[in-house]
Amino acid sequence: MTRYKDIEGFEKKDPFKQGFIDLLNATQHNLAKNKINIVTESLGEPAALLDFKDYDFYLAFKTDGIGTKSLIADNMAQDIRSDKRKFKGRISTLYQGLGIDLIASNMNDMICLGATPIALSDEIAAGNYKKFTDKEFISGLFKGLRKGCMEAGIAIPSGESPTLTDIISPKTSSITGSAIGMIKPKSAAIFGKKLKSGDRIYALTASGIHTNGLSLARRIVEKLPQGYFTRFGNKTLGEELLKPTQIYVKPVLEMLKSGVDIHYMSNISGSAFRKVMRNKKSYTYLINKLPKKPRVLAYMQALENMSEEEAYETWNMGLGFVIFAPTDVETRMSRICKKHKINLLNMGYVKKGKKQVIIEPKNIIYTP
Repeated sequence: MTRYKDIEGFEKKDPFKQGFIDLLNATQHNLAKNKINIVTESLGEPAALLDFKDYDFYLAFKTDGIGTKSLIADNMAQDIRSDKRKFKGRISTLYQGLGIDLIASNMNDMICLGATPIALSDEIAAGNYKKFTDKEFISGLFKGLRKGCMEAGIAIPSGESPTLTDIISPKTSSITGSAIGMIKPKSAAIFGKKLKSGDRIYALTASGIHTNGLSLARRIVEKLPQGYFTRFGNKTLGEELLKPTQIYVKPVLEMLKSGVDIHYMSNISGSAFRKVMRNKKSYTYLINKLPKKPRVLAYMQALENMSEEEAYETWNMGLGFVIFAPTDVETRMSRICKKHKINLLNMGYVKKGKKQVIIEPKNIIYTP
């Protein structure tokens, strides 16, 4: 039985993650008794895989949440109820995107290994039971969950709604979930083994800030005189930050089913452009073109007087998802992305060298 002494992607000096490795080593025999193995190559990747040895498929599973993004909707809703002049729309619309975010955060990671998403179990926790009687919260969140399910092709057959008094603030919520998917046959799994020098780095653009870097964004916006109600074009700044995460399931699965030769994929979440070098191999990732920077991120970067180097490792800066593939598949990928109304950008290439991301237009270098 394999002992997982050093799982790639888990920092050796992180005691919590080391605790995970120790736990895995101590419990994996429970799976083996049922002829199930952990797929070693999946550890440290965006989702984990289980191998049911008697069958030709892998079961993928993943747990994720939307971070502190819900605090924006909660704070705006509270202010609107005390002064309805601040917002002309319905409070429920503030929560709708959060349901989509939950689906996206789990499924965008899962598809990186080539998995077809199947289902999600959510946990919507609150600091006070009254949150679960809030009609605007319920209406908006469940409308978003339904829309996200349709976009990702999944169902939500179970969930939990605990009241965590004293752990969560009485007027706020925590939104997380666990998801499963399937890779069939096993040979369709993508672990990055085919990644090589010369592969192109294809960017699927982001729809906004998504769900990472929100703690910093909230701190910046809350300093403004009007806070989240600061006008930003024909919307408020809060509405712009609550724009839901793009779900990339349909275009990616269509690429895989149509035979596009994908060598590796990375969902751009925490650490932003550093996620480009997520693969375990040591390569240099040279970026010579960048997606258009979302206006809201450029605005907050200016407010904070943040350097480009810090911004591109904090926020996605327009980069939502990365696919590594040969040059000759670009036309097919572009056609599929256009069909799903997502922009595709050939933004660079992989080359031999030490592990690093070089963003040439910004003169930035990120190393592990």
